[in-house]
Amino acid sequence: MNVQNKTGPSVAVDTEIDANILLSSAQKQKIKVRDSKYKAADLSCLRAIAQAAINVELFTIPLYMSGLYSIQGTHQIADSLTLYPGRYWPGLGPTAGYIPEIRRNQYDVNLTALFDTDTSAGNSDDANKPAKKYELSVNQQVFNGVYSVFIEEMLHLQLASNMASKLGLTPSFTSQALIDEKYGWKCYNNKSSIPHILNFADCTTDLSKLSPAVQAYFKQIFPNKTLQDLRVNATELSKEQTLLFMLIEETEENAHKIIQPEFLKPNADTQRPKYFEQAPYDWWKPNYKESDLPLFGSIGHMYLSYWDYIQIQYDDGTSLLDYATIQPTCEASQRDYFNERPGNDEYQAQFPGIIGSLNVNSDHTALKEALMNNVNAITDQGEGDGVADMLCKRWANEIWAQNFLASKESPSNDAHPSTVEEKFQPSADALKADYPASCSEDHISGSACARITNKYKDHFQIFTDTLKLIVDFEPPSSNSSERYMTWPTWFADGNTWSCELLDPKGGDIAHATNPQLPEVASVVQALNNLRLTTNINDTHQLFSSSAVGTIKGLTTALDRYWSGKTEDFPGPAMGGSGDRISICWATTGIAPDLVSGIDPQSADTLYHACQGMSYNNIGTNDLPPPEVYHSCKGSNDCKAQGGCGFVHSTTPGGSCGGSVSSGPKSAPADNKCNNLGGCAVPISASQLFPKLSGDDQEYDMQLFKFNLKDNSFSAIDYTYPKSQAALSDKSDECVLMPYKNGDAVYNIAWQAYSNANGLLDDNGKPPEQPMPSDIRLALPPST
Repeated sequence: MNVQNKTGPSVAVDTEIDANILLSSAQKQKIKVRDSKYKAADLSCLRAIAQAAINVELFTIPLYMSGLYSIQGTHQIADSLTLYPGRYWPGLGPTAGYIPEIRRNQYDVNLTALFDTDTSAGNSDDANKPAKKYELSVNQQVFNGVYSVFIEEMLHLQLASNMASKLGLTPSFTSQALIDEKYGWKCYNNKSSIPHILNFADCTTDLSKLSPAVQAYFKQIFPNKTLQDLRVNATELSKEQTLLFMLIEETEENAHKIIQPEFLKPNADTQRPKYFEQAPYDWWKPNYKESDLPLFGSIGHMYLSYWDYIQIQYDDGTSLLDYATIQPTCEASQRDYFNERPGNDEYQAQFPGIIGSLNVNSDHTALKEALMNNVNAITDQGEGDGVADMLCKRWANEIWAQNFLASKESPSNDAHPSTVEEKFQPSADALKADYPASCSEDHISGSACARITNKYKDHFQIFTDTLKLIVDFEPPSSNSSERYMTWPTWFADGNTWSCELLDPKGGDIAHATNPQLPEVASVVQALNNLRLTTNINDTHQLFSSSAVGTIKGLTTALDRYWSGKTEDFPGPAMGGSGDRISICWATTGIAPDLVSGIDPQSADTLYHACQGMSYNNIGTNDLPPPEVYHSCKGSNDCKAQGGCGFVHSTTPGGSCGGSVSSGPKSAPADNKCNNLGGCAVPISASQLFPKLSGDDQEYDMQLFKFNLKDNSFSAIDYTYPKSQAALSDKSDECVLMPYKNGDAVYNIAWQAYSNANGLLDDNGKPPEQPMPSDIRLALPPST
């Protein structure tokens, strides 16, 4: 989130900051010589603000993701192992290519030369030039821009979480300020609020208080409406939604101007203003939570209040920072997923100018500098240029502030036009190395390309560019690549799924290469079946539950990750959550319902992973219930719920999609406990096992028998079909089940399930599998 338009001329930022940074002697006394009786309450409030900062970042992620994946298109899985050659999948992804000159502005990185494979073929207007095929369509350009914001919001979430952790708070990613008890995102339920920051209902109706750019678009897009009419919903990336994103990102610049004056004055009953209350709060009680915080009015004021608490010193000679960092909970984890990958020596830091982990000693000057660097990184990339300056100027007499101001970069006259400091931009070389191009991408991966192209732009600038593209290119055009289109528009124009969309080169090479893959025609039929009038409501409800369950898996996995209960960052769940949101849009043209939530799981029930594999009702053909749907090993809630191609050993360690522990693997649909079963419930009919990485070449799985009476399990032998000879005759070890690269995950899961439940015939063969459901055919494989 960006709290200020760093490129707009509407506000004299230095003047506004100077007017707000000055502390009266009474305010400074309240912070620097505070009565020690407030210690417990101050510690509680400091951590509440730290959690609020996390909530503000987390709030944007499903909101932006819903808009991102509403953009119409398909993508080819980055498939370096040739499991899915030529096969495309519903939903757009980051695309490798360059922005044509007519749609490029000064802040975009021009990557034309990277794709200029034949400079002798003519000028850039030559349609026969090989480079022309790498021009990004409008949809691809918009997706790449918003995708780069989405990734950086996760970086901001990490930085805010590390700050909280350093101050003794175990971060929560399932706060009741955002999510209800059923994991529904209540903050998107047609609300008029940005959590902790601003209620649009409290805003003035005078649009002249907005910056000129936002004001002009607002009048065009919302004629005869005001800020009070705005609502926060997770929906498609329309011009209305993009303008909302701009307003979310612009809060600080005009915060005092757009809020009605009566809400800035002390209330007659509480003697406190609704917005911009000066910290610290004498009324705060130790048992209060972040939901008890006053509204900050802007993210800048949230960090100002946050910092006022960090600055507190007591009349007994101690400080709140001492009190916060000596508490036992301050041993909670520091995490840096963007710059460090333990066990991967080839990984390069994506943000080398950002110190992600706050592994600093107890020296207050060093700690405050490290904390301020996190604030500066968050706000400079998106949350508001000038916030860190404001805080340091407020405390300019202190060494940490002087050090920070002295280290500020001086703008270079030769530098590329940018709204982000160089040290906070992602490293292009690192992105190319960490996300190499697949065989289908040739020059550069889509993930790296999207983020490199937009590296010089803060989030407000990206959304400003996005809105202009939508306004300019939303009207129908004879050139489909020059029209902006979401899934609702695509379906409204009468489009349906066809083989050409998922197999553009024809011939269904993917199925011919890997016959265990379903034919493309069956996938297309399933996609169209799911949108039939008789099915669409059920499809939408099911895929909405799937999206909520997947995001629940991600957030609960993050809870475990930051609490130190696991070392596995749920990286694949990031992609998996996008897949589950994308498939809802691509089958129904309706935004997934993230608000209603999902039913809780029964503690005494052994749920199953996929179609026909119930442990409670042997012989049924049912899919598992929606409350257990998920897409990441790290979010695997219980036994027997594993089911993607990223295998894991039967012992902890390693990570799905990357390194795995050595030894026998955990079988899909037969895994013994949380984190030990791969991803995805239900299992995509297209999910194949990739080749194992590194030195691990043990393609064998340990099977288990589950006892439903006491919820226990025990290792069992794999029963070989009589046509095969058992490979193991060790009397003291179980016989393992073999599998190989390219096997269909469902087939192996069916074999494991049949073994565990005594369903093999006299020849050791399992019963016939059920025909894959439309749901399983429509779901793309985890990647």
